[in-house]
Amino acid sequence: MLEASPTRLRATNPWPGLAAPLAGDRSLRGLAALKRLRPEQREALQRRLQVREYERGEVIHRADDEARSLYVVLAGVARLSLPSPGNRRVLLNLLPGGEMFGHAALLEPGHPHFFEAAAYTDVRAGRISAGDFLEVLAGDRAREVGEVLGFVTERWIALVVRLARFLAQNLRARVAGVLIEAARGFGVEDARGHVLSLRITQDALAELSAGSLRKVNAMLRCFEAEGLIAKEAGRIVLPRLAALEELALTG
Repeated sequence: MLEASPTRLRATNPWPGLAAPLAGDRSLRGLAALKRLRPEQREALQRRLQVREYERGEVIHRADDEARSLYVVLAGVARLSLPSPGNRRVLLNLLPGGEMFGHAALLEPGHPHFFEAAAYTDVRAGRISAGDFLEVLAGDRAREVGEVLGFVTERWIALVVRLARFLAQNLRARVAGVLIEAARGFGVEDARGHVLSLRITQDALAELSAGSLRKVNAMLRCFEAEGLIAKEAGRIVLPRLAALEELALTG
């Protein structure tokens, strides 16, 4: 999917009358996300920003839209949320004027957005392609800096997504998610399924899934009875990883 249609663009002289509800008026120089840039960098960024106004409730980009641009909130308040099963959304943050979002654009080309961004109030936002942003930031070293930022951003986003999903999941789905992550990090696939090379205690599983030891132990016994997990020589075996993934997504 593509980003929201870039209607109402203002490519020249976009700055008169900026007002940020809840945050007061801000110049481009004073925007929180940009104040550490050198003056020439801010000027180059201003020339490349495409500015659009969004009405309250209007979607700026959806989760799973292709992430090609970063956004700066110039006025108003934007909302970041994570879709979850059952048409619910986990509200992650309200972003006042000066904040940036759309960091998934710093990952490899074609990567989707993880979060949905929408206007919480009427919003004026500036959009800049990831390539232009990196060129403004790093000049001739844009590619090198982009690779480093992509590496760091991917891990930061993965952690935020994990924590946000936990807010909407029940314990059964959270325990399944923890086992899936363990399989991805420490699993060795063989004829039995995925064998966890790391010995993970039940205490650790309870802490990772934010549940009591008693309830997590009961959940593990249920998973074992359902054939979702097994134990061999003190190690956890996941014979049906796909079933666990489905459980985590629907819980």
